[in-house]
Amino acid sequence: MSSVEILAIIASLAGVLFSMARLNIAWPCNIFASGLYGYIFWQNGLYSDMELQGFFILMAAYGWWNWSQSEDNWKPEKTSFLPLVIGLFFALLFGAGSGYLHLIYFPSVSFPFLDASLTGLSILGTWLATQRKLENWLVWIGVDIVYLGIYLNKGLWGTAALYGVFVLLAIKGYRDWRKQLIDRA
Repeated sequence: MSSVEILAIIASLAGVLFSMARLNIAWPCNIFASGLYGYIFWQNGLYSDMELQGFFILMAAYGWWNWSQSEDNWKPEKTSFLPLVIGLFFALLFGAGSGYLHLIYFPSVSFPFLDASLTGLSILGTWLATQRKLENWLVWIGVDIVYLGIYLNKGLWGTAALYGVFVLLAIKGYRDWRKQLIDRA
């Protein structure tokens, strides 16, 4: 495991932990982690993951701004069924298109369709998080489980372990945010 991967793991964990606590410091941690992981994924031929890091940086800047515009003690919200289904449809459509393009133009690509579909779902999860939607945690649970397998396959042991921790943290984040929603009702 490289020192860059270790730094990326630390920054990523900090970002998720601060997000669970609904603290704005989560977003700069995510920006730093995404920059580091962009480099790591480029080195490992995971081009959709690499491209996703650029999107994460932009969305983290937006999330940072959006969270700072709301009241200090904001509460999570639920999203309705239709926007969630539409988001899932477009995430998977993105995965099919992006996976196809990567397969054609980058012969060294690893897991083109799976990686691109996870990228699409990660975009959805990030958008839901910036909007303070409870369901972001459910998206992340599923995405992180599959990413864990990919990173084990690529020999990124530290990152695979991180994603195992992410699954547990996403479960806790979901429970914590859901409890706040129930308590508010």
